[in-house]
This record gives sequence, structure tokens and C-alpha cells, in this order.
Amino acid sequence: MFDLVTGKSRTCGGASRRDFIKVGGLTFLGVTLPEVLRMEAAAAAEGGHRPRARSVILLWMDGGPPQHETFDPKPEAPSDMKGEFGAIPSNVEGIQLGELMPNMAKRMNLVTLVRTMQHNEGAHERANHKVLTGWTPNPAIVYPAMGSVVAKELGPVGALPPYVAVPSANFASGYGQAGYLEASNNPFAVGSDPNNPNFTVRDVTLPNGMTLDRMQGRRELLSQLDGMFRRFEKTGEAASRSQFLQRAYDIISSPEAKKAFDLKSEPDALRDKYGRTSFGQGCLLARRLVEANVRFVTVAFGGWDTHSDNFKSCKERLVPPADTGLAALLDDLKERGLLDSTLVVWMGEFGRTPKVNALAGRDHWPQTACAVFAGAGVPAGQLVGNTDKQGGTPVDRKISPMDVCATVYAKLGVDYHKSYVSPQNRPIRILDEGEPVKELGA
Repeated sequence: MFDLVTGKSRTCGGASRRDFIKVGGLTFLGVTLPEVLRMEAAAAAEGGHRPRARSVILLWMDGGPPQHETFDPKPEAPSDMKGEFGAIPSNVEGIQLGELMPNMAKRMNLVTLVRTMQHNEGAHERANHKVLTGWTPNPAIVYPAMGSVVAKELGPVGALPPYVAVPSANFASGYGQAGYLEASNNPFAVGSDPNNPNFTVRDVTLPNGMTLDRMQGRRELLSQLDGMFRRFEKTGEAASRSQFLQRAYDIISSPEAKKAFDLKSEPDALRDKYGRTSFGQGCLLARRLVEANVRFVTVAFGGWDTHSDNFKSCKERLVPPADTGLAALLDDLKERGLLDSTLVVWMGEFGRTPKVNALAGRDHWPQTACAVFAGAGVPAGQLVGNTDKQGGTPVDRKISPMDVCATVYAKLGVDYHKSYVSPQNRPIRILDEGEPVKELGA
């Protein structure tokens, strides 16, 4: 990965225990779109799922968004549970949203809402790991996130990397990365705020005074040095670094990459529709990236760990940008004919407690959480799962993180029963449990 900045938001767990590797990259060479389509057809013929999606956009609400203030309001619950906000009807009969989500209330006919994603991990790090990888945390090994598996299995199309993280790869306690896989499957991190008027992606622009010819000379020298080291090392790090350098050169020298990251080319009216926020502009950048055939894009939006001042935080800085950005992204993808081939997922690591604490906050609650799915054959205007009157416990159709991961893989045609080899030289399946959620058209 190219990791230029760290995330600004912190959860109650503080800094992650992991030191992130500052090298990586992606697979060695890009392929053309016709080659991609041929490989997808071959994968389906060999027993994988028939692809419904060419790309995935994961909108990651880092910290755990409260279900009551977003997609599962409980206006008739006791006052110390329902919170300070009311509920509004959506354009799908029987589905209400929190009053801070008027834009999504008009677009529920485009999505499937799951209100009963459940697991048993109440700490941020462990929950992040479980939801993003589909594996229960194990102190002996870090499993790869969905985006990294997709990068490994499907690879890039052209010069752009297959897995991009906006704005940083340090979201979700660092568990959005390659884990035990090669560092070449880490995400390309944009590294700066897309809402900054001077937004640039540093690794897509040559430093002042540097030409492509000079860079090519340095690249050839590094390649020679890597060749010498590769004869002696056994870890594969030199080979991974070689892939990294090749991908970096491809990106820097590619007009396609520069164009994909150029937010200033978008009309002001469209940028305003997404919202002039980091999340809103990140969603717009995600659309540009899938339009350029990037396989997996994560847009992380931190600050949802609202143990105190939950209602003020939700009203002033969290829910309105999420509502605006998600709604605009769905409209934009649909208008451009991209929604049929792009799976959009909105979720975080867990929900929040139904009971409001003494600090006007909500605490960690893995017993139930909301997730939103759209595109790539997901039925529209559908509700999956219901919670009790307090919004704390599923009363039907529990969905596990493993099921969500299996659904994403199935939509992309990735065979999640396939095995990799661990650093301990043992076979490990991409997923050991979980099945695609049939209600999501998987």
C-alpha cells in the first residue's frame, strides 16, 4: 500500500496494536477488460459463483453507527432508549428511518436494509477483524480483509490498483489490509482528504524536478539490487517490493490513473450533491474509481464511537454526511448505468446499545447492527430482519459477518472455499463458514 497519512478518528480502544507495513503494492501487471471478462467466465465454469458485480464499494462507518439514529428507529420505545430524534417514513411501505436521514428515506426503494447483522465481538479491534475478514480473531494470525482477497483473486484492470482505500488504509484498526497474504495485496491508500480544495494523490504525481526518464533509471537500478537480494532472501519480500515498484510506476505513468483521481473535473453541482465533506467527496471518488474498473473501494468514515454526546455528534457531524453521501452515490451510479455492476455496502463493526448511558451516549452492541446493500442484483426496496421493540435484539433472520463476506465474494464470482497457504505452511480457506444471503440475490 501507499500509506501517506493516518486516520484522524480514534475509537475508545486508542491506537491499534499493529504497526502497519509501509510497503506493498498490487499484482504485477494489469489486464484488459476483455481478459477480465474471460477470466470471470472461466472462474464460474470451474465451480465459482457467476459474477453479478464487477466492483464493490464498501462504505465503512468506523466505530460502530447507532441503529436507532440511522436505519432502525424505535419511536415507541422508552425515552432512555429511543433517544432524542423521531422517525420518518421512507418511500417503501413499512420502513422508517431516523429523522436525520431524509435523503435515504427517499431512496429505500433502491436498497435492501438488513437490521439484524449479529456477532459476539464487543471490542473494536476484534469486531473489525471479524466483520472485514469473516474470521474470528486469532492471536496467532491476521486474516486478509475482503478487499485484499479480491485483489489477490481478481487482480487489477489496467494501470489502476484493484483495491483502494479512501482516505487511508489505517481504518478499522488496520484490519482492512492483507493480513497473512503478500503485502502486494494491501490497499492503495489515497492518503489525503478528498474534500480538501488542494486534494491530490501524491503517488500519482511525480515530485518536482523528476521526469519519467529519471524515474525509469532509478527503477532499473532498484530492480537490479532486488535481483541480487532475491538470491539470498527466503521471505518473498523482495519479490513483493518488485511488484510494488512496478505498480507504482504504472500508476505514476498512467493518464488513466490521473484522470480517475481528478475530482476537480466533476461539475460543482454534482460535488455539492454528494456534500462538501470528506465522506461525501470520498463517495464521489469511489464512483470515479469503479468507473475506471477498480475492483474494491473502501471509503472510511470515522468517529462513530459515541460513548458520550451521541445525539449531538449524530446531528452535527455524523448522520447528515452519511445520509447525503450514500444517497448521492446511489443516484449517481444508477444514472450512469453502474449500479447493476457495482455492489454498494454500508456498515460498521457493530451497533450501539439500545439504552442511553449517563453521558448521553450509546456503548458497543454487537448483538445487532444495520447494514445496507444495493446494486449487483440486490433486490430493491426490501427489509431483511427485524429487531425487538427496544432495537437491541433480532427477532428473526440473523445475519453473520461470515454471511456478509460470503455474499460479497459470491457477487464477484470469487470461490470463497478456495484455500491459501498460511505463514505456518498450513492450508486456510478464504472462509471457513458462512453462506451467501439469499435475500441479497447471492
